[in-house]
Amino acid sequence: MYRTRLVIVGLMVIGIVLLPSSLHTPSTDGFVSAQSSGSASTTTINPAVYTVATVYTKPELPLTSKTSNVELRVPFNVGSRWASLRGRSPSGVEPSSAAGPEGTLARRGSGDENNPGIWWDTNQGEKYFAIQNGQFISTDSTDTWFVYGWFGPLSAIKENYNIKYPKWGDRHNGIDFAGREGIDVVSASAGQVIFAGHKIGNTVIVKMGDYQITYGHLQNISVKIGQQIKVGDLIGHLGNSGTTNPHLHFQVDYINDRTRIAINPVPLIDIDWDRAIIPAAPSNQFYAGSANPALQSNFFW
Repeated sequence: MYRTRLVIVGLMVIGIVLLPSSLHTPSTDGFVSAQSSGSASTTTINPAVYTVATVYTKPELPLTSKTSNVELRVPFNVGSRWASLRGRSPSGVEPSSAAGPEGTLARRGSGDENNPGIWWDTNQGEKYFAIQNGQFISTDSTDTWFVYGWFGPLSAIKENYNIKYPKWGDRHNGIDFAGREGIDVVSASAGQVIFAGHKIGNTVIVKMGDYQITYGHLQNISVKIGQQIKVGDLIGHLGNSGTTNPHLHFQVDYINDRTRIAINPVPLIDIDWDRAIIPAAPSNQFYAGSANPALQSNFFW
């Protein structure tokens, strides 16, 4: 069994400011019911720092034996990095409160007066995120991507400023990777391109057996319908088509006859999530169920 370790650092939410969300507008139908996948082997909670450290085992999907052993790669050729170059650490200075694009309370540093931003606690320590016109902006050419929206019942969905998902039972049906516009988005699996056009902004859908992998909000599209692709082939480039914040919406669905199940991609992606930057934003926290992103339930729709 595949094993990996996940550490998420949380942050208490005390204030809300109405700024755009990175989560995309839903374009699908009917939420039916929920279905669980996997269970944690150990979980510890330290309430003093709101940290959840969980060791989990990759679950077997509650589908058919033919498709129960799916593994995906992260859809980028580069690791997670956000350089925070234009922010000056507020350490030793009493910071003022500020909310980010998801409304999370964070600490405002001096930063750059032309690119104001926020300080966020992350699983890799405090980091600065520059914001311009209500969206994250990269401040360094080495910036790549960070997690800005898990799969499941995200706390951000319950906030007034955020897009709602009634057809999915107020759940997010994918992972959002925020990042620097223009970085390569590569295929997480082998398969055939069955859609390349406008759906969730510029969108590519790759069929892999009974699974469909969706790549949304692309800056551009580098594949054609009917094309056979391999793991790591270029899909397009990260963008903000059909949304505000530049990010990749990465979605996995099981589709067979009349069955359509939104699949949690977190335990399927072959990555050490500790190495990915994960801000303590409402889009990375949950209003229901487990605090572990890998244990969020698949659901029919």
